[in-house]
Amino acid sequence: MADDSEIGRVGPRARICIDFGTALSKASLCLDPTLPLEIGVRPIPLGLVTEADHPLLTPSVMFVDGGRLFFGPPAFEYARRNVAGNRDPLLSFKTVLGAKDVAKALATQLPPSYDPTGTFRQRDALVLYLAYLDQVLSEALRRMPDLPSDVSGVRRRYTSPVWTAGGSVDRVFEQIFNEAAAVSARLSRLLLSPEGISIAQCRDALEKAAAQPGDGKLDSGVFEPHAAAAAALAYTNSPTRFVCVFDMGAGTNDIAAFDFNETVEPPTLSEIKEARQCTPLAGDEIDRILVDLIMRKRNAPDEDRRVYRATRLHARELKKELFASGRIGLKEGWRTTSLRLQELMEDQTFRQFLAALHQSMGLSLGAVADRARAAGVNEIDIVLAGGGANLPFMVDVVRLAGAQAAPGMRLRIGPLTPANALYGSIDQYFVAVFPQIAMSVGGALVELMPERAAA
Repeated sequence: MADDSEIGRVGPRARICIDFGTALSKASLCLDPTLPLEIGVRPIPLGLVTEADHPLLTPSVMFVDGGRLFFGPPAFEYARRNVAGNRDPLLSFKTVLGAKDVAKALATQLPPSYDPTGTFRQRDALVLYLAYLDQVLSEALRRMPDLPSDVSGVRRRYTSPVWTAGGSVDRVFEQIFNEAAAVSARLSRLLLSPEGISIAQCRDALEKAAAQPGDGKLDSGVFEPHAAAAAALAYTNSPTRFVCVFDMGAGTNDIAAFDFNETVEPPTLSEIKEARQCTPLAGDEIDRILVDLIMRKRNAPDEDRRVYRATRLHARELKKELFASGRIGLKEGWRTTSLRLQELMEDQTFRQFLAALHQSMGLSLGAVADRARAAGVNEIDIVLAGGGANLPFMVDVVRLAGAQAAPGMRLRIGPLTPANALYGSIDQYFVAVFPQIAMSVGGALVELMPERAAA
C-alpha cells in the first residue's frame, strides 16, 4: 500500500482522461498507473458541479437562446421550455471526431434549429464546449479530497472513436484543445452560469483564442474500445487472453477486440483489426424507434413538430423508464399515451434493429474466434460498455451471435463492473455507472505503446 508521500504530489505519469460522449461527459484521473487502483485512479465528479442527475456524469449539451449560450443541465431545461420555438439543443459534439473529412465537418455552420443567429460553426461549438468542460473539471478537482494542489495542471487525454496508433495526437484536435484552454481562461466561471453567457462574449473569446491559443495540456487520444478493454482487464481477477468490446454509446456502437499479452511488462493490448466495426446501431437509434412508435400510438399528425420535439427531448429518460419498469405513460394535455416494453420488442423496426445488431456482432466475434482457435484458446471475454451496456437484450443478442459465429467458444459476457468495492462513499454510484465511465477510467490508466498497440 502506498504511503501519503506517494500521492502528496503530482508525478510525471499523472494524467486525466476526458470522455465527452454524445449523451454524457465523464472524466477520470490517474495519479500513477503503478499505484493500487483504489489509490491511483479516481473518477472525477463532473455531475456534482453541474448539478446533473448523477455526480459522475454531466450532459453533453449546448443550447442557443435569446442571444445567450447555455451548457449542461440548464441547456436541456431551456430546450424543453422552448419546444414550440422550432429549436434544438446541440448534443453530438463527438460526431466530428469520427468524420471522414474532419476539416470539412468542423467548418460546417450549425443549422438554424441549433443556432438561429448563424454565428457558430461546428468547430466553435466544440471549442466552447471543451472550454466549459475545462471549467467544470477544474471545479470538480477542487472539490475532491486528498488531491495534490497542482493536479489540474496534469496532461489530458481524450477518448476517440477513431483509432490512432499508440494514442497519437491529431494536430487539429490539439489546436482545438489549445483554443479551448484560452477561451476557458478568458471567460472563466461565466461558462458555468445557469443564466448562460452572451454570444458576443463567446465570439470575442473565440476570436482571441484563435489568434493566441493557450495550452490545452493534450497528451493523446485513446481509442474508446481500447480504453474499455484496459479498464476491464485492470478490474478483473481472472483476465482472459482475448477480449472483445461492444461499446454502445448514444451515437455509435463501436466494436473492437484485443489480444492481451501478460508475458511482457507492462502488459500489452494488441488490436485484432478484423473485428473492428463502428455502426449507428446505438442508443440514439433506439430513441428514434421509440419516439416514432409513441407518435404512431398517439396518431399525431406529421406536422405536429412540437409534440415530436418534446417527446424526443425526453427520449432517453423514457427509454430508461421503459426498460426499468416495463411500461411508460406520457401525458399531453388531457390525453395519456401508454406504451409497454413488449410493444417495443415486437415493433418491426426495432426487430430489424436487433437483427442488424446481431449480424454486426457476429462478424466481429467470428474474427476473434478464428484468432483464438489459432492460438489454442477456447475462451473470449465479451465486455459490454457504454450507456447501452445494461440494456436487458444485449446479453441475449451477444450470446446468440456467439453461438452462430463462434461455436465451441466459451463466452464470458457482462457489463464492465469493478471486481472489488472501491472509492468509499461514492462506491454505490461508481458501480452502477461503471460501464459509462469505463472509457475515461481505462483511457487514464492504459499505457500506450505505438508498435504493439497498433499491431
